[in-house]
Amino acid sequence: MPESRVSSPTPVPSRYWRRNVWLIVLLLVVWAALTFIPSYFARSLSFDFIGWPFSFWMAAYGAPLAYLVIIAVYARIMNREDRRAEEAKGNR
Repeated sequence: MPESRVSSPTPVPSRYWRRNVWLIVLLLVVWAALTFIPSYFARSLSFDFIGWPFSFWMAAYGAPLAYLVIIAVYARIMNREDRRAEEAKGNR
């Protein structure tokens, strides 16, 4: 007798993938905040910083550095999680 589609269980994502997706969502929110909040307030940041408008410095140097920090944070956390997952797999 064929199985019905209703009775097939939905695969439950592992703890590793739940944490990975949670981390990605969190870092995307940080990325969006670092991108859109300063650009929203750029007109009020009209003072000069080393001869250029401060909003220019934030866009030219601050945002790319912040993006690199986000990438480094993700890489560091996921490397640690990969090691934990490997150890857990080896202990089974």
